Amino acid sequence: MAMRVRSAAAAGAIGAAVLVLGGCASTEPKPLQGYEGSSMPSGASLQPSEVAGRTAMVWRNPNADLRRYTRFIIEPVEIYRGTDANFDGASEQELQQLADFMRREFVRTGGPYVTTAPGPGVARIKLTLAGLEGNVPVASTVSRVLPVGLAMNLAKTATDQPGSFTGSATLAAQIVDSQTNGPLVTVVQKAYPNAMNIPATFTSRDAQEAAITQAAEGFRKRLDEMQKRTS
Repeated sequence: MAMRVRSAAAAGAIGAAVLVLGGCASTEPKPLQGYEGSSMPSGASLQPSEVAGRTAMVWRNPNADLRRYTRFIIEPVEIYRGTDANFDGASEQELQQLADFMRREFVRTGGPYVTTAPGPGVARIKLTLAGLEGNVPVASTVSRVLPVGLAMNLAKTATDQPGSFTGSATLAAQIVDSQTNGPLVTVVQKAYPNAMNIPATFTSRDAQEAAITQAAEGFRKRLDEMQKRTS
């Protein structure tokens, strides 16, 4: 009987927390002082924009015709080393595993757009794993089960907002011409799983991998849209 009371109390506490904190997850990527200064021309700055339908900080070369780039070289993913880096306590081994996973996912989803040879119309993508946030244990899963949390996360799914208590990954990318190395685009974006992706709530790693996969799939969707416009 006491155990049931404690379980009910715990569920009630989580339910209350969902009401208070469920809407607090931000889609805004945090500034990366050590990245922005090294990936863009002097005097350029990132501006709020959208990439694959999600909030991002973006710089685009105003003199470049981005439509001419139809193939991409995906370089090995770097790990952000700025003094403001925050990886939620992940070890170096875990960071490298996620960086390797990130490259594999972008290569996999990129499919026919991915190449290994520089040339005309080929851009080089320099990806960076720039930050991590972890799940809140138990609460991230339970908030999809309790009625109040379920309703809130269904609403978040409809508006493509991060789910309650679920982790995320901050990704950065610099796209340059494969022949001249001239900068084309710089992007910093906070990636997160679909709010009702329950398997992504089990562990922080599950959420971070799901976030990376969703970002890679969004990139492929964007390439498909650009291809249709130029064909």
